[in-house]
Amino acid sequence: LQVMLTAYRGMQHWDSMLALLPEVKKSKLLSADALANLEVDVHRGRLAQAASGSGHLSTVWQSMPARLKQDAAMLQAYVVELVASGDHSAAEKIILRALKQDWSTDLVRQYGLVQSDNTAKQLAQAESWLAKHPDDVQLLLCLGRLSARDKLWGKARDYFESSYRIERSAEVCAELGRLLTELGEPKVAGAYFRE
Repeated sequence: LQVMLTAYRGMQHWDSMLALLPEVKKSKLLSADALANLEVDVHRGRLAQAASGSGHLSTVWQSMPARLKQDAAMLQAYVVELVASGDHSAAEKIILRALKQDWSTDLVRQYGLVQSDNTAKQLAQAESWLAKHPDDVQLLLCLGRLSARDKLWGKARDYFESSYRIERSAEVCAELGRLLTELGEPKVAGAYFRE
């Protein structure tokens, strides 16, 4: 079993590994924690494989155990794959549903990367979260991205700068640099790019 698991992992045969999991569990080859980690790795691998074109992403997601679909990291991985594969509508719905239940800065960050058909509505939704999470760096970054996408340059700058004041990161510096380049302020943009 150990050799087969190693071989399947090396070849990225996630479905074959999934089929082996009941035998691995029955044989008590791995500790409970190691088995749980293996199961997460298998399902993440299946998601990535489906997103790369070798399967249907939503089918793989639906086939997962319910407890894994509730896991924040697994949900985050699914949303990332949805956005990467271009299914922005499904990603937006899942993010909104998940954020109603439990706040996640990782999902808020992804929300700023979702290309919605109605950016103004998406921006209004994100702004409604600001009252409860005024100092959330990822929310401010998300709001800046959505404002920029909606061509609200001043608002975008304010949100990006607020995020920057709380926590300086390469990501927010890059966003400020791009925005300020667009606004015709190359010297300030250059300083952000250098930082």
